[in-house]
Amino acid sequence: MEEFEGPIKLLAENVPESFFVGLIGADGLPISVYAKENLEKAEASAELASVFTVIKKGINALEMGKVSEAFVLTDKFGIILSPVLEDYFLVIGMYMPANLGKARLEIRKILPKIEEMMR
Repeated sequence: MEEFEGPIKLLAENVPESFFVGLIGADGLPISVYAKENLEKAEASAELASVFTVIKKGINALEMGKVSEAFVLTDKFGIILSPVLEDYFLVIGMYMPANLGKARLEIRKILPKIEEMMR
């Protein structure tokens, strides 16, 4: 959806290490995706949705509360997933080393705007 392109692109620009930023449905369908590289956006969205679904199921099974944020870190990449309303999430993929704190701050700036747009 075009209305989300501005905030999504702004998040990508404000986190220099990012290579992928997306607003994705829990079903894996991308709402809006910005990729700095030639990346199969639909496939990446589906895979990232599956990662978030597994995290959410684990948290629910352990009765640990509502997921507010999830991190997946490897030696090469970092991914931050943030829930948006009930059935969507905002994801940012970054090359490591990345400033995860700055990425989190930028997400927190943009998340209320995206949620307001979705209401």
